[in-house]
Amino acid sequence: MKIKKLELGFLKVNCYIISLDSVNAIIDPGAEFIVIKRNLERYNIKPDFILNTHGHYDHIGAVSEIIDYYKIPFYIHELEEPIIRDPDKNLSSFFEGNELSLETYKLIKNTDYGYFKELGIKIINVPGHTPGSIMLKAGGVIFTGDLIFKGSIGRTDLPGGDLIQMKKSLSGLKKMDRRLVIYPGHGDNTTLEKELETNCYLEDSFLKEKGKIIREIGDLL
Repeated sequence: MKIKKLELGFLKVNCYIISLDSVNAIIDPGAEFIVIKRNLERYNIKPDFILNTHGHYDHIGAVSEIIDYYKIPFYIHELEEPIIRDPDKNLSSFFEGNELSLETYKLIKNTDYGYFKELGIKIINVPGHTPGSIMLKAGGVIFTGDLIFKGSIGRTDLPGGDLIQMKKSLSGLKKMDRRLVIYPGHGDNTTLEKELETNCYLEDSFLKEKGKIIREIGDLL
């Protein structure tokens, strides 16, 4: 698998262009369609579909332009439909003149997971940041969206956030291969082994603690 990482928009979302044996996919195209297009052309890549980890504005901002230009499908978990259709829930209404409501999409349901598995992509539902947040595992890497970052985790105080669900999803990471390389929704790459050893949000004391986190990672969405 080949991975191209692009840091896009003023919220610096990580967009990934991945090339597997049979397909090319764009993960979380949050902004700057021209930059995405330029990189696809530079590497002579024709994308087959868009696959999003969740539906917040900083992750979906360039989706419509990509769909219009490349005529490819956009996939997102079915529980994210209310978010991508509502500017208040996807937070685009917070940015004047950028209200976004997506109307062209394909919903991923539990019965669809097999399709992506055949392509070499395992989909794992990890609610907490949003109800339909997903991780994408391909080979020895995992695209975690805003579940976990290097040294931190995603927020739970935004629309659809749920700290209890977040802790359950984070607990699931402990059962995975420690050698996995993490490609997060924001910030630097890391490894699961390093996060298990250094990330305080993966410690049992946090995962079992009662209470509510207000803002886990500053101003990131």
